[in-house]
Amino acid sequence: MIENGFQNILSDENVKGILINIFGGILRCDVLAEGVVQAARKTGINVPVVVRMEGTNVDDGRRILTESGLNFITATDLADAADKVAMIVKE
Repeated sequence: MIENGFQNILSDENVKGILINIFGGILRCDVLAEGVVQAARKTGINVPVVVRMEGTNVDDGRRILTESGLNFITATDLADAADKVAMIVKE
């Protein structure tokens, strides 16, 4: 499902970045992060991805994204995520 989302978003050549905002009470952030990394690798994503997530295992999820070697930018809250996406768009 994440892979399909990336493909749809990236079909627009004007996209400069992607924001993923997840506030999961039940969803484990480490599982989400693994899925995002796999989808990004499959689609060959070539734009920065800002990920704001909150929930169970959030620190593990952020570590997975950071250690993936891909262009992920983690955000601590929605305001931080919005600021980071705005910086990407201005470039």
